[in-house]
Amino acid sequence: MNPMSATPSQSSPRSRRLPFTLYALAGLMLLKTLLLVLVVAGATIESVRPVLGFSTSTALLDAIRDTPGAGAVLMVFAVLLVLSVVGILGRRRIGWLLAMVVTGLFVALDIYGFANNAANHLWMALNILTVFYLNQPDVREAVGAADTLAADASGAGA
Repeated sequence: MNPMSATPSQSSPRSRRLPFTLYALAGLMLLKTLLLVLVVAGATIESVRPVLGFSTSTALLDAIRDTPGAGAVLMVFAVLLVLSVVGILGRRRIGWLLAMVVTGLFVALDIYGFANNAANHLWMALNILTVFYLNQPDVREAVGAADTLAADASGAGA
């Protein structure tokens, strides 16, 4: 008897196809990265504003340009988003965790902006959608974050 035929073939979690929600999440995060880069470019390069469709002077772009280090901080966030996309598509839990932390910071800034009547509702909607996709069961399972839910549930009943 062939030992290979005695055991059922099981595909490892790494060899299975990525779920659609993982691709949707990656696309959404790359869109947010592109938007961050465009806003920083519009704030720092005067000749880029008309090409991007920005008016000659907007409060957001002026605030980024006038605040020391704001553009650099936004670019760090853009790099962190790209790193988290690479991690998520590589089914790495650290990519998912990094995405959660960065998106959580964005949501906190959204809440602050909303409380001060300075919220960008499109950016807020993108962040809410990102949180929605990050918490989908198939995304959590694909990156290995679903195990914490089962451990938390079994520990809560004790």
